[in-house]
Amino acid sequence: MDLQPQLEHEAIQKDLVVYSDVEIEENNDVNVDPQFDKNEDSNVKGMVFDSADDAYEFYNRYALLHGFGIRKFTTFKNKTTGEPYQSMYVCNKEGFKDLKSNNSSGDVKKRLRDLRTGCEAFIRISKGKDGKWIVDMFNDVHNHELILIPTKVIKYRSHGKSHHSMACKSLMSELGQSGLKPCQIKKVINTVKSPLENDVTSKQCADILIEERKQYKGKEFYGLIKNFQDKLIEDRNLYFVVDLFDDGSPRNM
Repeated sequence: MDLQPQLEHEAIQKDLVVYSDVEIEENNDVNVDPQFDKNEDSNVKGMVFDSADDAYEFYNRYALLHGFGIRKFTTFKNKTTGEPYQSMYVCNKEGFKDLKSNNSSGDVKKRLRDLRTGCEAFIRISKGKDGKWIVDMFNDVHNHELILIPTKVIKYRSHGKSHHSMACKSLMSELGQSGLKPCQIKKVINTVKSPLENDVTSKQCADILIEERKQYKGKEFYGLIKNFQDKLIEDRNLYFVVDLFDDGSPRNM
């Protein structure tokens, strides 16, 4: 009796089982939108979004599922109104880094390994008269290997955005108001975040705190003026002088 066909059939079945296990493990490794099917690639062109940010989030989820990262490439704005009307998001391996020297001495600076490959994959969105954003151009052809391991693809910068979430910003703000430094805030955030999210850095914490202080700078200044005005009612000998810039923003008190 020839056992060769039976052995080959068992080997194929074994390979199928192993492949199935790998697929199940990878899909459970990352929280992927179940409605986002790779077979729907051809339907990307023509999709409509309420905002450019919504389109970016869609393409970023698409990139996470398909094994690459993205970045914002360019935005065109109306010269008269300054309103954006067209944006393009590209694969993070688009183009090549400029390796020319930036100093007058001509010395070549040491740089990190260039990981860009000149990839031409991109998505372009344009704003219609109704205010909606539509995908009018889409290219999904990459000139590099795509990463099919979720725990690796999630390390791309576009997928590691935990420090931009409202909950994370709120926690950073509370820790900053309590007197903690950015390097200390970083340790706290990295302890409580999900293991699938990238670690935040001290600079990211500092940038979030600076951005928040800018938003409240004017409110704090005029709150101080209101406080002095209230004290004037109680003490007529109190006085204060406010110095403003030409645009009306506070300079000094």
